[in-house]
Amino acid sequence: MVSPQEPAASGPSSLSRPVPRWSLAALALGHACIFAWAASVLPWQRWTAFAAMTAVLALAHTVTAALALAGSRHRALAWRIGSALSLIYLAIQTLIAARAGTYVAALYGGLGKGVFAALAALWAVLVLLTLPFAAWGLAATGGFGKGPGLRRRLTGGLAVLLAFVTFSLWRAAAAAAATPIAAPTDDPAALAAAIQDVLPRVRPRKDADLSLWTRAPITCDYPIDRPTAFVVYPVADRPDDKKKIKQAAKLRPAARCVQADSAEALLPALAAVVADAGAPGPMKIDIVRGAQPLVDALPGPLPLLFRPGLDGACLGARCLLPWQLLGLNQFLTYTPLPFIEDLRFGAAPAALRKALARKGDPAPEPDVGVDGLTRLDTVSLLVDHRGQVRPLPRLRDAIDHLDADLLAGALAGAEAHILAAQAEDGRFRYLLHPFTGKVTWRGFAVPRQAGTTLALCELGSDAAVPAARKSLGMLAGLRKDFPEHGYSVLSYQEGRPPPLGDLGSTALPLIAFLSCRDRTGPEHDELIGALGRYLLAMQRPDGGFHARVTLATGDAHVGPDLLYAAGQAVFALVLLEELSARQPSDLLPPHAEVRAAVERAMTYFAEDYWSHGLYGFFFLEENWHCLAARTALDVHRHPGYERFCLDYVDFKRRLIMDETSGVAPELVGSYGFGNVLVPHNTPSAGFGEALAAAMAVRAADGERRPEDTSLMEHVLTFLIEQQWSDANCFACARDQRVAGGWSESVGSLDVRIDYTQHAWAALGHGGRQLGLLPGSGGG
Repeated sequence: MVSPQEPAASGPSSLSRPVPRWSLAALALGHACIFAWAASVLPWQRWTAFAAMTAVLALAHTVTAALALAGSRHRALAWRIGSALSLIYLAIQTLIAARAGTYVAALYGGLGKGVFAALAALWAVLVLLTLPFAAWGLAATGGFGKGPGLRRRLTGGLAVLLAFVTFSLWRAAAAAAATPIAAPTDDPAALAAAIQDVLPRVRPRKDADLSLWTRAPITCDYPIDRPTAFVVYPVADRPDDKKKIKQAAKLRPAARCVQADSAEALLPALAAVVADAGAPGPMKIDIVRGAQPLVDALPGPLPLLFRPGLDGACLGARCLLPWQLLGLNQFLTYTPLPFIEDLRFGAAPAALRKALARKGDPAPEPDVGVDGLTRLDTVSLLVDHRGQVRPLPRLRDAIDHLDADLLAGALAGAEAHILAAQAEDGRFRYLLHPFTGKVTWRGFAVPRQAGTTLALCELGSDAAVPAARKSLGMLAGLRKDFPEHGYSVLSYQEGRPPPLGDLGSTALPLIAFLSCRDRTGPEHDELIGALGRYLLAMQRPDGGFHARVTLATGDAHVGPDLLYAAGQAVFALVLLEELSARQPSDLLPPHAEVRAAVERAMTYFAEDYWSHGLYGFFFLEENWHCLAARTALDVHRHPGYERFCLDYVDFKRRLIMDETSGVAPELVGSYGFGNVLVPHNTPSAGFGEALAAAMAVRAADGERRPEDTSLMEHVLTFLIEQQWSDANCFACARDQRVAGGWSESVGSLDVRIDYTQHAWAALGHGGRQLGLLPGSGGG
């Protein structure tokens, strides 16, 4: 007997099929949960239009789910309303995203392929959560209607919508433009020459090497709506005449805002202001060429309204220049996801207002907007200690041509920086703020210490050998023995002892011990053998490695792989294979055992490790495997393992920006995703290291690719431009050696020891492959 069908729910037209109940309830409830979570958690820190619209859509899905669960005949109407709201929501959010993307592209000179792909992926998720549900709901509850005028109405509506969208995007692009401020010229080089002509002639002083850093805003007499320049320069404080002490006047930085009624009068006014300069330089000059008053209604995302290194910020007539914003870490103040505190990028309006505030002003609300703030578009110039003026975009000097002298100078600077960063106990400093000189030792990590020591031994001069020896002694002091297993590990314990030790904390130090041995001597051979036996014991039957060890027992801890560690383990075993063959010793594992382990590891990573259908689409971070493959060229060649490295580098080269990427000239050669998300120096340097290794592998087979040479030149040029030097360190602290080091990026100035280590390694090995350093062609 056939049970009667449930009566169709009433709707805009009669339905041939009953409205589903349980499937609709489940789907609507799932959508309700997702949109409720998005309304309350996603990166909007106050009750915004996004949160309100998302909450309304979540409520509509909840009502639909409730009516469906109850079997109400009104569920069809609720479903239809929810479907219509889903389409409206999709349309509104698409327009908002398009306007934001258009604004950012206009401000930054393009989104970049990576940012565009990320936005497209997020939009695809939004489409998946709205369009299928809406299409099913409208189709199941009567569709769009019928009639001869339907096509005409749809066509007309689409035409109106297209016109509205076009106008809206045009308005978004126009909103990103700053109001032009008259300047003597728009060409930075011509502007530098013009300033050179009007600067006063000041007698040089031996003590003129002072830092221009100031965290205080610079106040102008008038609004920033007329020709304006900012200058920070050295002035002399005269000693008290009553003391009658014959001594040179001490220099200090003075900050001034210079304004004029016309562009022609600005430079003479600037010259008049700096007429009391106590030395020819350094002087930091920023010429304003545009000002954009900001409002909360701008379509651009809050954290991206200021460009790192290019834009200054004003609150009324109080201004912070681009380099001051960088020094105050203002581009690391926005927290897009409040539940992930460490995820920070961009400038938060509250932090900007706090930095620009006068003493005694009330603290801004955490969710305050940008109303009242002004974005300054400036031309950055520097007057050096000799009085020579030059453009300094993003605080860095552009390089016209990479040559051996430039490279040698960069390498020497890196070595000097690292040597100055070593403490008496052998540790290397963790963090240094280049402008304040603040040093942080917390955050010490064994792999970071070992990697820096490796660079000293591979690329350092004879003066670096004592520092390497001291570092190796410090690392040896971290030894933890497991006599019952016959091996040892290295483990650094700060505070509560960790229960697990990671593979990299032993593998990378072993690389350093083995690489330094020919320069520092065989005093650590026994430890080398003990660490080598640990790596052999951690190798799995398939050739991979257990990533952790239980420190209480010395047993392998089964768990997921860790980035970098496996490649470091292969690298270390290759070096151990070479030493055990060249100088067999009872202190070392047998050569045959090590060689067999290397073969198993190389075969695993060549054939099994990354064997899946997405091999041709992406890789993880596999730089250390390339370094291992290069080291093995004279020890243990494995065609499959070498191919793994070459394929990895060919994949990663797509992320290196060149002249066709539409990025600013100073970003060419970096590893990144366009102008919007400024590239970090260490990934760029890491690619340089991997590319140098791949070039060495190809050279061993007699292959030289011009495209590799060209790409390496771009990468090394970018890295040298990003290096701190005596020439660009106008605001650097003088009680710490900053020159020779590398910051995290052009938007984050902290100098970390491993940033410098990786950049130094890329320059050294890359320079050899380019024939600019001894040892060319072999890596």
